[in-house]
Amino acid sequence: MKTPKLFLILLLTTTSAIAQTAIIGINPCAATHISAKTPIRAVNAAQASLMDNYDVKFVHLDIDVERTSTYISGNVRSIASVTSITLDTFGFELHPDLLIDSVIVNGVTITPVRTGNFVTCGLPSTLITGATIDAKTYYHGTPPNGGAAAIGNGFTNDTSPSWGNQVTYSLSQPYSAYEWWPCKQTLYDKIDSSYVYVTTDSTNKAGSNGLLTNVVDLGNGKKRYEWKERHVIDNYLISVSVAKYVDYSIYANPANSPQPILIQNYVYDNPATLTNFQAEIDQTKDLLELYSNLYGLYPFWDEKYGHCMAPFSGGMEHQTMTSLGFFDFSLIAHELGHQWFGDNVTCATWSDIWVNEGFASYSEYVAYENLDPANAAGHMNSQHTNVMSQPGGSIWFTDTTDVNRIFDSRLTYDKGSAMIHSIRFEVNDDSVFFLVLRTYMQQYKDNVATALNFKTVLETVSGKNFTTFFNQWFYGEGYPTFNVKWNQTGGNFFLKSTETVSMASVTSLFVTPLEYKLTRSIGDTIIKVNQTQAAEFYTLSIPGTVTAITVDPNNWILNKVIGPIHDLTLTDIHENDNQVGIEIYPNPATDKLFINISKIGPYNVAIYDITGKIVKSQTVSQNEIIDLSTIESGLYFVKISDGKNVILKVSKLVKE
Repeated sequence: MKTPKLFLILLLTTTSAIAQTAIIGINPCAATHISAKTPIRAVNAAQASLMDNYDVKFVHLDIDVERTSTYISGNVRSIASVTSITLDTFGFELHPDLLIDSVIVNGVTITPVRTGNFVTCGLPSTLITGATIDAKTYYHGTPPNGGAAAIGNGFTNDTSPSWGNQVTYSLSQPYSAYEWWPCKQTLYDKIDSSYVYVTTDSTNKAGSNGLLTNVVDLGNGKKRYEWKERHVIDNYLISVSVAKYVDYSIYANPANSPQPILIQNYVYDNPATLTNFQAEIDQTKDLLELYSNLYGLYPFWDEKYGHCMAPFSGGMEHQTMTSLGFFDFSLIAHELGHQWFGDNVTCATWSDIWVNEGFASYSEYVAYENLDPANAAGHMNSQHTNVMSQPGGSIWFTDTTDVNRIFDSRLTYDKGSAMIHSIRFEVNDDSVFFLVLRTYMQQYKDNVATALNFKTVLETVSGKNFTTFFNQWFYGEGYPTFNVKWNQTGGNFFLKSTETVSMASVTSLFVTPLEYKLTRSIGDTIIKVNQTQAAEFYTLSIPGTVTAITVDPNNWILNKVIGPIHDLTLTDIHENDNQVGIEIYPNPATDKLFINISKIGPYNVAIYDITGKIVKSQTVSQNEIIDLSTIESGLYFVKISDGKNVILKVSKLVKE
């Protein structure tokens, strides 16, 4: 879900265009979830445990809804399989403002018992493992409108301030599905398939998940829209939106799709609305084709993707048919990204919301990078700026009763996105990075996943250990600041980077590769070194005259910079080396590298490849020969440190 980086969006209509004003600070998906209250899950632990005794296989909502109010009536059929050894009571969630007319379980009418938001039905006979529960609940009423839900209300009726269209729509994430239909709100129990039938005035259209299989004219000015979602779906992704819409449909043609993919858009029937947004809607095609190439084929290619307009300030990634307040490139990119990250694979707990929102937010950057590259760097920089507007805060959290924390724009969305960008930097190979994402999609499709599940896939596919990385960026807090000085004498380039951190009590050091862009007389170049301790000193052989340097020019990691300062006093011997003279030769080298040190050690000699991997490590006393015969040709870095782990010299080495 996304709400444009703002606390408030005002949509102001002119005769031909829509103007948007925003207060910077909140992601468009996040603001959709912001609540003045702190809602909690509708059931207690014992009630949740009772629902854990069955696995939902299918739900069929057959409801009457109009665009003029939130009054709802009809029935919901739920088919489930018993997972406990025995089960004598069926339980589900439904808000007490909705009245139950009757409940029929396995053909027998049951008298329900209501305790607050929870409903229990004693079964006509005790069921055993694998037995089927077939329950149909008839109900009616007006869902609550007091804003007690996570995002205001689970079911809302409102009029667009920009276009004047009245809409009734659902927004269930994270705990509000029970406000408009009887359900089991458990992330890990994804529903195998679902139908949503909506009966409404014939002047309306009703949008929902899956394919529109039929529109039945019932007479008396009523029609029934029959939507069928045959893919696995989570409870909060089931949706309905009813208004006077026009259907504007286009098709995407991903290279890996067996057929064109329908993009079905329900746009307000105000004549100016489609005219205003058509160009943005058409970009959905390019985005779907891009993501299909990078993430794997659109998961619901055999059904559709699309949008239903509703008067709220952002978007919600309802499976196959996002609800959104307006059309904007980054908003469309975000919600479409959710079809992979959030819908196809869903967070296993709300503490793991990063696997939904972090990746959907990063999908915005991917969209800019590939389709609007001039704005990519600015987009990532704005995310970094928001994250570093405060010194602390981690992506990981445990209090899932605080919905504002779940959907924290700064941490869940922007820091989540920035972390993924840094993962890409650490992997250092886009073919591997996107293979990680495709593997994750394939391994956990139709299922739920945790952040650690993603970490396991990442490590398996990339062959790298990301434990330190996650401890710093996912569980840790804050960001580094690099105080950078540099100098050049002849062909030697000297660089000193001293790292401080914003939350030293939590994360005392960020160990990270770091790029520097060198502006030179013979053309700019980028070097990549490793910051492994608070103070690093590097000596590199750089041809040409360096006139300026830029730290982390591609915003790969969250950081602030002091300087860089051209310090003419900075030389190969710095204040921490106790005047130890070091020679490394020859360079380029073939099979042998000679190390001559003026004082007796011991010293550690470590040779790194350009990804930061140690390919050779050796302890030396003073003068030593390093065998390079087993190292492949290429560019390396030699780091020499003393017994106190103080780095005395870092030098670039070319192995022929």
